[in-house]
Amino acid sequence: MAKQMKKVKKPQKIQTTIKEKKPKQGHKLVWFTIIVIAIPCIIVGYVLITSLGGQNKPVAGNRFGKGDLDPEITSEMVKQIDGEMMNIEGVEAVETNLKSATLRISLDISDDASSDTAASICDKAYSIVDSICPVSTYFTNTEEGKMYDLEIAAYTYLVDDAHPVEGQVYVQLTKTGAGNKVVDNMNSAKNQDLVNQIKRY
Repeated sequence: MAKQMKKVKKPQKIQTTIKEKKPKQGHKLVWFTIIVIAIPCIIVGYVLITSLGGQNKPVAGNRFGKGDLDPEITSEMVKQIDGEMMNIEGVEAVETNLKSATLRISLDISDDASSDTAASICDKAYSIVDSICPVSTYFTNTEEGKMYDLEIAAYTYLVDDAHPVEGQVYVQLTKTGAGNKVVDNMNSAKNQDLVNQIKRY
């Protein structure tokens, strides 16, 4: 009996196609998201840190340009004005300072002075200032820039328990760089009708 020959199957060629895998984009998206979130966080953190670091310091700015306050009022001029004020009859004490481009002169005058006397003292003080720092130069704006303001106050006393406001005399002279000289009696209203209309509780 003839042996049957087992047919050996030839191995079939398996066609394998290797699919090219596209690189994953996930990590790029993660990094992009982190960067987008980190930028505003860094900005906010920087602002907070700088704010906390300078919270005990005042914010100083400058509202004047290159052509402003030229010529400058010097400290020697302020001292000279302060000394001359004591030569005005009826003046008992003087306080003079130059801050925020405003020359402020406070004159403590006799307690029995009238409002007319206080106004006259303010005018004399104005003349002294004009002789040392000419008003047309130092207290009048020009096309080139802004200049100083001037405030002269004459008062009989400071209001307290022993000195009521009803008896106080307080006159103030003001000259701004953009305006004219104005003298105001600070104890009387400019518009009494309006004051009468105001309800007091």
